[in-house]
Amino acid sequence: MCVSLGHACPAEKRGGGFGAYRIDNMLLTLLALQQPVFDFEVLSGRGLQVRMAGVPVVRGSWFQYYEPDWSKGHYSSNWNAQKVERVDDNTVQLTFTSPDGRASGSQTYRREGDRLKVHYRFDWAGEKPVKIEASAGMVWAPSIEAGTLLADAKPTRALNTYVYTSQELEPRRFSADASNYAFEAPLGKLSATSSIPLTLFDGRGYRQDWAQGRQLLWLGAMGLDVAKGKPAEFDVEWRLEPRTVAAAAPVTVALKPQPTASALAASERLPLLIPEPRTNRLDFKRPLALTGNYSYPAGRFRFFEEFQTTLKRRFLVPPAAKGAKAILADGGVSKLGFVPGGYRITITPTSITVLGEEDEGLRNGLQRLAQLAFVRNGQIVLPTGTLIDQPSTRWRGVHLFVGPQAVGFHQRLWDRVLRPMGYNKVVLQCERTDWESLPGIKTSETMSKADLARLFAMYRARDVEPIPLIQSFGHMEWLFAHGKNRDIAFNPEVPYAVDPRKPRTQEVLTKLWDEAVDLLKPQNIHFGLDEVDMRGFPDDPKLVTELWQIQLPFLATIAKKHKVGMMLWGDKALAPGEAPDAAHGHNKEEAAKRRAAIPKGSIITDWHYKSDPRPEVFYPSLQLWKREGFTPIASAWYPPENIRGFNLAAVLERAGTLQTTWAGYESNERNMMLNLNQFSAMILAADYAWSGRQEPVGQLGYDPMEVFRRLYFGKPEPVRSVAGTAFGSGKEGKRIGGIWFQTFEPTTLRSAVLAQEGRPSFVSLNTKGAGSSIALALDTAVRAEDGEAVADVVVELAGGKTINQRLLYGQHVRAADDPAPTTFTDRSDRLSAFRIDLGSTPVLVSRVIVKAVSPYAGLRVHGITLW
Repeated sequence: MCVSLGHACPAEKRGGGFGAYRIDNMLLTLLALQQPVFDFEVLSGRGLQVRMAGVPVVRGSWFQYYEPDWSKGHYSSNWNAQKVERVDDNTVQLTFTSPDGRASGSQTYRREGDRLKVHYRFDWAGEKPVKIEASAGMVWAPSIEAGTLLADAKPTRALNTYVYTSQELEPRRFSADASNYAFEAPLGKLSATSSIPLTLFDGRGYRQDWAQGRQLLWLGAMGLDVAKGKPAEFDVEWRLEPRTVAAAAPVTVALKPQPTASALAASERLPLLIPEPRTNRLDFKRPLALTGNYSYPAGRFRFFEEFQTTLKRRFLVPPAAKGAKAILADGGVSKLGFVPGGYRITITPTSITVLGEEDEGLRNGLQRLAQLAFVRNGQIVLPTGTLIDQPSTRWRGVHLFVGPQAVGFHQRLWDRVLRPMGYNKVVLQCERTDWESLPGIKTSETMSKADLARLFAMYRARDVEPIPLIQSFGHMEWLFAHGKNRDIAFNPEVPYAVDPRKPRTQEVLTKLWDEAVDLLKPQNIHFGLDEVDMRGFPDDPKLVTELWQIQLPFLATIAKKHKVGMMLWGDKALAPGEAPDAAHGHNKEEAAKRRAAIPKGSIITDWHYKSDPRPEVFYPSLQLWKREGFTPIASAWYPPENIRGFNLAAVLERAGTLQTTWAGYESNERNMMLNLNQFSAMILAADYAWSGRQEPVGQLGYDPMEVFRRLYFGKPEPVRSVAGTAFGSGKEGKRIGGIWFQTFEPTTLRSAVLAQEGRPSFVSLNTKGAGSSIALALDTAVRAEDGEAVADVVVELAGGKTINQRLLYGQHVRAADDPAPTTFTDRSDRLSAFRIDLGSTPVLVSRVIVKAVSPYAGLRVHGITLW
């Protein structure tokens, strides 16, 4: 639930002479007295959000209960819902109770003038005392980093210096714990006064989920003691005093047109080969020109059209010229003695030959052939020579969810990224399907059975094995949607896991899996089974083992009945010390009993997310599973060090690999955009799993996110340069992603957080000329959060027609000090080239207007090019 209070509407001056102006100012003064100094809201799962002068100054808060030695967490506000209610116009009440009832408490937020007063109470009903970590607020660094900070009235180090050589907490502190922190910045003054000393440390570059890619300072209490009958309580008072700065008048910039023969240039960069091939005897200096005309000495062979389709995604392929020399194209499946999926490519000055080990190998070879292409002298060419490659691991998969938009999204993801990267398995978590055997649980995330069947067929058509995953013990909130099936929940008050002791549990799951297997015809099925007692269970390892010993044999009968392989996550059958993390088997005795209940030969997706690049850290669990007769699949997440360490361990232990994603329960492009770090990690995982290369992540020579962006979002590049006009000062030039810009001194649009006085809200750029595409070289003066609107770009055409585009932070533009790539635009030297296509034929452009949407980002236009 979201409660938002005190949204102030900006007042505007109205004309009418001195008297009207005076009356309006009186009205504005009266309105100002009624308007709150700041806005705030409290969000379940996200905590406190505060804006001053429209600029976010606090971007979230959270708390968690945990064991004193950090061996176990009991409750986290990030992963559980809280009740948020409006008490009156200025007061919000947050209350919470953990699923087991042991953790509970409240937070009361009350606004009084320029102050927000918060009272925290944390209760605990457990028998043993625990600890609480409570963030009172995560201060958004860009709002205050141009200013100063006092901690208990003493100056601290600079706020805009945040380069740290380790992940240790101590160097990140701005001072010793203090009861008052006072920030003074161009935006205004912000202070936090607490009844207990609080910790303030820098979260920029910190490797925690809440800090990844964000600009936050963590303010709160660390290690509060709480026990039964002894609640932990404290108060925090925020004071906000915004500074008022009048906006400057709009700016009009007259730019000098500079005709250029290569407004959009053909890039002649050599291809980046990912995964790294094993044997590369290619000569890029003596290439073969692709004429577009092919002949087939042994007849047209399978999948060659996939090479041509991939080539067209990369380049604006010109039509074959009449009489163009035919290139001999030969290929097929051959017994090369390689691992399935391996291939050999041979390119001579007149011919191309691709041979693959099984269909998978032929396809991999043709995908690699398209990857080898590059531009030279206005032609698409291939290097000559030989490339021989085969995977280091046979089982290379990704874990994805399904949903109403999954068919189209998965097809694009696999055709553009994952199939070229050599993946051959996909674990599809598909419980959220409109199963006939489970009426009444459909939600907006539910996929139709027909679409799920189409999705499986799509994978098989690409030589990828699809494996259905349906959670069959814990993580079953989906089964209890709309209050259904609670009669088989282990804890009906916390409907999370089914109870294997109840007869209808087996009836429900048997019908479900019968329906799924009949529809999907899989070779293997995945029962889930991770974290089965995470919610609604007592702390009783023996009870979990008892239930496990009932459920596992039953699920084994389902797999045996349908003659399919059995798969499951492995965490509940590993004891602490038997793996680097995700060892949720409680102790060695209970973990061993649970492993004994798993049928030998089962495939174990052994997930561990420890961020450690050393393979030896991950050997123990892989070796244990193999030693006891199981087939382990090393299942990593997005941290680069985790991917390197675990994938190389899998290569050495001859295990498979699975790259997992946890980007919401619905698979679509929007969720991918919100979690690009998880999807771009698939590039890294593909490279290490296929090649087994040893270099550290920082020495691979590429940015996985930039590679993913180009593959998924990239547009076909020209083979020959395109003439156009660059508008600028005529002094300096810069090329960004093939587009030439004549740069000029930019005008910074409004930003309340910068030290200078008021800035304009929009700028008009005179760019008269004709073209079918226009591009702007952009950055921002201040960072924003990914996905936030920054500005609107309006292209005015002759005749009055306009084309409007909204710029989003992270997708189209970033700040000059933000090194991450942008999703939809090429970026060079921290400038992004934002391109707008105006139509298939040239049109007359009158001018470009850029209007600020963000009150703080400070968009800057450095150049404009039309072609």
